[in-house]
Amino acid sequence: MTDYPLQQTATDLDIHAAIEETLWAIDTVRITHPALEVTVHNGQATVSGVVNSPMIQGQVESALQALGLPELTLRLMNDDAVGYAAAYALATDARTRRIAPGYQLTAYNGHVALRGNLSPAEAAAAAEVIGAVSGVTGVKVN
Repeated sequence: MTDYPLQQTATDLDIHAAIEETLWAIDTVRITHPALEVTVHNGQATVSGVVNSPMIQGQVESALQALGLPELTLRLMNDDAVGYAAAYALATDARTRRIAPGYQLTAYNGHVALRGNLSPAEAAAAAEVIGAVSGVTGVKVN
């Protein structure tokens, strides 16, 4: 991990490299390989993606904020939040709220899996509803 704050004269490439180095210095990031996107344009850095847990999200946010970048935007979510949002969407959307209880919904790095006894129409509607949830990067039904 970078042990010094970036200089004000750092290029976009320097900032990008420092962020990547910082991310990969976090054990849980190296182990779980979340799909994090790093973009830097005119000194404005943005890190977005989905990580496995609120703990990992906190580790990533703390490590990146410690870099002291004046222009850093974090758009991070965790699988717990993605899973809750997907379940809420299923429960409240007119196309899926009548699906009988008993299905299982899991999220991993933004990929949501829904398992249960669903009709083809229910499965198609559920995939569409889940796919529209912020943070979802992929959907698998049954």
